[in-house]
Amino acid sequence: MKITISPWISSKTYQLKTKAESVSFINDIKNRNCFVIKGKISKLWHFIIYHSSFEEVLNYAEELNLKNILKSFIAELQNNNIIRTECTIAAEKTEFLKNSISYDSINFRYFMDLRKKFILQYKLIDIIYLELNYNCNLKCKHCFNPKNMNNNYISFEQAKKIIDEAKTLGISEVALTGGECTINKDFFKIAKYIRKNNLELSVLTNGQKLFDDDKLFNQLINLYPSLVKISLYSMNADIHDNITQVKGSHYKTMSVIMRLRENKVNVKIASPQLSYNYGGNKDVYEFAKDIGAKFSVGVQFINNKNNKNLCSKLSKNLIEEYYIENFEYILSRNIFCQSDGRLCRAGSDMLSVRPNLDITPCVGFNYVLGNYSFSSLTELKKTTVEKFLKVFNSNNLSECFQYDYCKFCYYCSLCSTNDRGFLKKSPILCEDARAYYNAYLKHKQLQK
Repeated sequence: MKITISPWISSKTYQLKTKAESVSFINDIKNRNCFVIKGKISKLWHFIIYHSSFEEVLNYAEELNLKNILKSFIAELQNNNIIRTECTIAAEKTEFLKNSISYDSINFRYFMDLRKKFILQYKLIDIIYLELNYNCNLKCKHCFNPKNMNNNYISFEQAKKIIDEAKTLGISEVALTGGECTINKDFFKIAKYIRKNNLELSVLTNGQKLFDDDKLFNQLINLYPSLVKISLYSMNADIHDNITQVKGSHYKTMSVIMRLRENKVNVKIASPQLSYNYGGNKDVYEFAKDIGAKFSVGVQFINNKNNKNLCSKLSKNLIEEYYIENFEYILSRNIFCQSDGRLCRAGSDMLSVRPNLDITPCVGFNYVLGNYSFSSLTELKKTTVEKFLKVFNSNNLSECFQYDYCKFCYYCSLCSTNDRGFLKKSPILCEDARAYYNAYLKHKQLQK
């Protein structure tokens, strides 16, 4: 009998030096559910992922003294559509998969926070961003990606090597981004390889190529991505197209979003507030809510002097006005730093690889840890990354935290390192924090 893992399943097993010995997280992307199994059953599941022969699985189950419950476990996996077999196995009801939680559950956020703590506790890299290229089929006015790498592309061979090594560091998800990642000729091969390894796949795209290439769209759908994130700047086509500087881009983006949702793909719509689309995010939010998509919004102030994109930033007064109107939503974002002084997740459980193979703590973080041509991820994790995490700490921000508004700064290095040195005070972030602080004071007054 042959055992096949269902194509909508992603899984990660961690071998630990604890009593549990092994912990597996099984994600059912299609049915939006996550299972957690521990101990010998976790080891057995991990073996099943890489061995399709029931005879081989049976032999391994015998080694683990689990032969007597194997058929029951297989039946439960089958009944939950986690695996497929050539025949239906009848067995008594079991509860190996009782520790499950729906993505739509009210407790899912709590579960994800626990999982994040688990990842950080064992110093694992949970997600890696592959910036496949910086070239793009749009010309967005606020783009911050450097233009000097437009001819650099991560190839399938390079991506495969990075993914294989990242798996040993605990990776459970690979995010493909750019530029526009779908124009990379190896995009689908890389995406397919990610899913072949039962890793989660997320894609950050503008949707244009997915509209133009029906075959590519269907190929992506059949890989069951855990998330497709798309930027939609306005429900007004003229405003959106003015920002992207490509006529008809709004129609394509909207069409792809609707088609993705029709195929029950988890979509997140990003709608950054720019000087060109101020106030339009309300309509985008209502649209996202109506179609069951996630929504993210923020004030756009990423500065790249080479791209001369600062004209897209909202004025000081508009930033404050925006924070007052959306105070409760903005309050939910992560402010300042973690309890141990870490300023964010950058370098802790995530890394990013640029098109020229430079490795950075996060997408857009202008601080190079090393280059994959000369240093492996494993080497960097043991040396450079550990040193970086000790430096990238709130205790080292000697120039900051001198004013009341400082605690309202969320110190996003992606937003600020393009116009200053590492760990230096950022006028852009100071302006943002001051506006947020003023909004906080006015919000308190309105509540009295």
